[in-house]
Amino acid sequence: MARSSSRDNHSSSLFSSPLSIDHLVDVIDLLKRSGYPETRWQDLGLRLGLHKNTLDAIEKNHPGDVSRCLTECLSKWLRKADNVNSKGGATFDSLSEALKSMDETAVADKLDQERRNAMATCIFDTHCHNLSQSLCDPVSVAWMLYGERVLVRQAVTSVESGSPFIPKQREALLDALKEVIQLNYKNLQTFAIVLCKFPRNIPLGEAIHTDYGKFLSF
Repeated sequence: MARSSSRDNHSSSLFSSPLSIDHLVDVIDLLKRSGYPETRWQDLGLRLGLHKNTLDAIEKNHPGDVSRCLTECLSKWLRKADNVNSKGGATFDSLSEALKSMDETAVADKLDQERRNAMATCIFDTHCHNLSQSLCDPVSVAWMLYGERVLVRQAVTSVESGSPFIPKQREALLDALKEVIQLNYKNLQTFAIVLCKFPRNIPLGEAIHTDYGKFLSF
């Protein structure tokens, strides 16, 4: 059944908490997925609050290795070297603002998409227990989500294969939903809307919709 894992929790902390050196690999991976050009590592370091002398030392120690230079730059940032605290500290928001100030808007937008996906996944996980206990007519819900292009046909077939056991149908539906919500946070809102089309599922849909509005309307 879909449930929160330590990996999910660690990922969500990347967006909601002050960052530490433990997040180095996560930040590097996040920038890679978002298409950040490693060659601009010096500009990023300056805007994050690192001194030019610090960046010059990194370049001297790793000449021509922009990937290693970016890693060392981010490591200094996460350890709050130089004037990092005056730039907002080592947080997702300060990283996003630095990218925007560099006109790396597309990268910043992709970072924001990842944050929203992580938050939507956390909301889904919060409601997962109630959904696994109370969601009614999972097959019909799955077909409606297929019509909304949230689920693929294979996922609907998986839900149907749990018949006549409702708990198995719910489990298949929730597993499929978690996968698509992790890829696009808007799928959580569509799921809430679909739930509200079934009278016995309205309380579940309204609860998810409320949290979606509270945490993702920014």
